[in-house]
Amino acid sequence: MRKQLTVGSLITGRSIPTTLQTTPIHTKPASPANRTDSRSAARLQGGQASVRVKQRDQVFHVHAVPRETLLSAALAQGYPVAYKCQQGHCGKCTVQLMEGGSCLSSPTDQEQQKLGSKLTQGYRLACQSTFRSTIQK
Repeated sequence: MRKQLTVGSLITGRSIPTTLQTTPIHTKPASPANRTDSRSAARLQGGQASVRVKQRDQVFHVHAVPRETLLSAALAQGYPVAYKCQQGHCGKCTVQLMEGGSCLSSPTDQEQQKLGSKLTQGYRLACQSTFRSTIQK
């Protein structure tokens, strides 16, 4: 078995781990009952505030949930948004806003540091983007 080296294992006096530990990259599979298609997207906009975001080649239409992060709302609604640290450090949960950005609060300091000029192109960190407490339709 191959031993995994970590920063901690390189410190003098520390032992090398004997078991292989991997860090999973989290994605939650979308259940067909919770996914929306382009026909239902129009209904969502008329009846409930939502945002449309793109991650890689997938587009998600997420219902706005006051004071929730975009990531937690998307996962609760069954969308397979890729994420890892949930603290804004890794950037794995970066999404591009297509519509409905007014439902979200202003970018956090963490987003400004991680994304920089990409913020002006509509990119946000799903784990840091929070829906406003009062959402206008």
